[in-house]
Amino acid sequence: MNQQALHPKAQALLDAQVAYIVQQMSGVELANTLAQEIDVILANAPLLTLNECVTPHMIKETVYHYAIELDLGAGVFDIIGDIARTLHGHHIHQQTTLNDIVPDKHAQQVLDKILELKTVRDYIVQQVIMNPVYAALASDVMYYGLRDYLLSQLGGQKSRQRLTPLVSWGKSLVERVPPDIEQMVELNLRHYIQKSLSHVLSESQSFLAHIDIQKLRDNLLDIWDDLKQHPISTYQQLLTSMDIEELFVLSYEFWRDFRQSDYFKVLIDSAIDAFFNRYGEATLEELLDEVGISREMLVADALRFAPPIIAMLQQKSLLEPFIRQHLEPFYHSPAVWAILDAKTD
Repeated sequence: MNQQALHPKAQALLDAQVAYIVQQMSGVELANTLAQEIDVILANAPLLTLNECVTPHMIKETVYHYAIELDLGAGVFDIIGDIARTLHGHHIHQQTTLNDIVPDKHAQQVLDKILELKTVRDYIVQQVIMNPVYAALASDVMYYGLRDYLLSQLGGQKSRQRLTPLVSWGKSLVERVPPDIEQMVELNLRHYIQKSLSHVLSESQSFLAHIDIQKLRDNLLDIWDDLKQHPISTYQQLLTSMDIEELFVLSYEFWRDFRQSDYFKVLIDSAIDAFFNRYGEATLEELLDEVGISREMLVADALRFAPPIIAMLQQKSLLEPFIRQHLEPFYHSPAVWAILDAKTD
């Protein structure tokens, strides 16, 4: 249904108001307008607390929507692929070393902190050494080492002198040993290893747990001194752009499953509750100070983004219609018509 034509005075007022707002959003006036708006917001910030503006439930619903329910569109993965290829092939990797990214001070601080975590280190060592995979690896290393030694003794001095290199020599000797002797050796060796493995693992765990930390630190720093001199491109060759893209996709697939878990939801709820417990009764001014946001930062960001966007809207003749679209319904309202038709004394 077509709207009724505007009252002549309402039309004049609408045109005047639109022109005024466009002027306030143009040129030098825009900077003053933005600064004034921010000052008004900051002036009211001490009067409002976080709890008065938003509730933990509102924040949780927003986080649930974007972190749990929202699925990225297929186009996002194309973008990720383009970015991965661009970053992987950038020439900056040839001009940058690890030391340019991680100065020695930070590398030493991280290393010292890791070495301080003795409880964590002992736990990792214990879990690795007592893991069946590690035990099987240790058993195989012991078995093949001892077996090759014993079979080399059975093969005789003459055989050992003829065959080179060492690997071919050992293989040839094993093939010449009668099957019954080889089976006997294998059976006895495996029996011996099974009996002594727990002691060997215990000794290795004790050795790793009581390793000289200072010596370990010095050795690791020596390794770092070598690694830090190489350009990033040296290590870039270990991963292709396709590897990076696939790792991102795999990470996102994991994230899609993990975010549906009760564990993740409990962590999100607890984190939001902890934030509101600390800052719920704080004013918005106090909260801005806590996170380090100043008036100068707000004004600078507003002036960085608003002028080019508004200039683009004006260039495309979109700004004035946009403002008019929001104001015109008010001037069509019965309240405005009543005011304009009212007789003045």
